Amino acid sequence: MQIKLSNDLSIWARRLALYFCLYVVIIGSHLFFSRFDLWHTDVDSARYMLSTLITSEAAIVALVVTLSLVAVQLAASSYSARVIDIFKRTPDLWILIGVYGIAIFYGLGVLKLIERVNPQVNSLSNLETHISFSYYLGIFAFMALGPYILNALNLLKPSTVINMLAEGITKEKTLSAIRDNGIRDIDSENDPIQPIIDLVRNSMMKYDYETVRDGLRAIGDRAEYIFENETFENGEEEKISEHIFCHFTRIGLLAGSRKDEYSIIEVITNIGVIGLITSELKLNVATLLAVESLEKIGMVAVDHKLEDATQRAAFYLGLIGESAVGHKFEHIAWRTAKLLGQIAEIAAKHKLEYTTRVVSLSLKLVGMATAKQQLRSASRKAVEYLEKVTKIATEYKLKDIAEQTEKSIKIIDETLNKLEQNKTLTPARNAWHSSLQLPVSS
Repeated sequence: MQIKLSNDLSIWARRLALYFCLYVVIIGSHLFFSRFDLWHTDVDSARYMLSTLITSEAAIVALVVTLSLVAVQLAASSYSARVIDIFKRTPDLWILIGVYGIAIFYGLGVLKLIERVNPQVNSLSNLETHISFSYYLGIFAFMALGPYILNALNLLKPSTVINMLAEGITKEKTLSAIRDNGIRDIDSENDPIQPIIDLVRNSMMKYDYETVRDGLRAIGDRAEYIFENETFENGEEEKISEHIFCHFTRIGLLAGSRKDEYSIIEVITNIGVIGLITSELKLNVATLLAVESLEKIGMVAVDHKLEDATQRAAFYLGLIGESAVGHKFEHIAWRTAKLLGQIAEIAAKHKLEYTTRVVSLSLKLVGMATAKQQLRSASRKAVEYLEKVTKIATEYKLKDIAEQTEKSIKIIDETLNKLEQNKTLTPARNAWHSSLQLPVSS
């Protein structure tokens, strides 16, 4: 039977095991003392050694605690105040304080016992074990600074903080942060996504794109995990989807207002990937909300003439629309076709030739998919906007695009008409075969 620990208990177990192994290695040094017969200690030497050891341990632990608090303060001001909770949950500082506390007070106890020893009358033989143990504890306390410093430096990396915060993004915690009292609002204090969003926003202001990417991808990965592994009931899918995409949309709109194309591309990519996954999982509401988020961000991107971001939005909208058609989500395909048409129309007006071409191709992709599935409403919507793009492209003398969209319209119409003709002819053909008492071919 496999025993599963909670995440916090697992971290404590791993760190305690590390420090325990380190102490076992140090305790093994008693073999050295046994080999060279170094067990016996003079009373004055033992007293002096323990006094020095205790003093140095007290000074070190005071310095470590002070510097740790300064590091926490700097991290909180640089990223988010929520990172304080991460440092509080990290076991290394508490283990180190415990180790130094045990070493100091145990050493004081042994030192008190030595005070009662008369070097001319008494022997230290009955205290040698305690003195040696104090010495081992001192060595262990100094050696434990190594793992602690490495872990502290690792915690100061934004990626580590983000990964630890992302572990708290679960279905249960996300739902608990959504308060639905007629007007849905969010309990920001308990929202597991908000700390990462704060960190991403601060990083955007400093043009720290690596942290922006890590933060957005961490949220995206956790969202994918929730949609793929959880089951939803009683409107839970809508609540979680709306909450996740709302955060992405706000970051995307902020990036758009700053004309920060790198950040807006990262937002679009994460929304697009999640939308594709929810479409394949047949999560209708989540897919529609992904399209709506791409709509808001894509329109901002094309309005600010951010060509790469607009093309990325069109690319994912085309893929989501095609996937939605495969699962008979006609309303999503219709919405996707309409949105791609609007983006292509604006791009053509701004004379963004290559962008208009890419968006038109995505619109053609959705139109062809809807035509093959005989989703006439969505197919006609694609044709309608392709005609508008053709007209605008002709007006602004974008000849190649006008020719491309005209060909796309012709292909979509031919595909739809051909399928409808086959659908009409098939019953008549079957009836003819029946009258001749022949088997109907497939």
